[in-house]
Amino acid sequence: MKDKTILNIITALGLSGLFLLFRKKGALKDWFLIYLCKTLVSTLLDGPVVNKKYVQYPHRYFPKAFDSNIIFLYVLFPLSCVMYNQFTYKMKPLKMILSVFLFSGPMALIENWLEKQTNLVRFRKGWNGYYSFSVFSFTFWLVRGFIGWIRFLDKRQNTNE
Repeated sequence: MKDKTILNIITALGLSGLFLLFRKKGALKDWFLIYLCKTLVSTLLDGPVVNKKYVQYPHRYFPKAFDSNIIFLYVLFPLSCVMYNQFTYKMKPLKMILSVFLFSGPMALIENWLEKQTNLVRFRKGWNGYYSFSVFSFTFWLVRGFIGWIRFLDKRQNTNE
């Protein structure tokens, strides 16, 4: 399968996932906040990694405007974080911490496969799937902690009123 075809399929899946995921009942404001927070975190972490050329995206949309894969950075990665937060919404802390591997593991494996089989992503200068796995896991936990803190503050403010 050509790289462009794979990129188009991933894009279609990601965009359709946006519509399906945000239809889920629950804390819609939280899901949007998680999505935006994950986008910010992804942008801040991906920029230096791409600028130092640890990871490159040879085939991507708008290559003259973006060095990163914008579909991964602004659709798939934030969307997976929303899914993780929906999945762990009422979990106890230990289960929530361990559940991250259900999301970061497959993502790292898919990225590793794409790196070996396509020209959509290239690892350089010693970067490998373990680094990606670590970054994925860390950012999921970071955003989950942030939204937990926001929920805590919101609950505390509502009980004081």
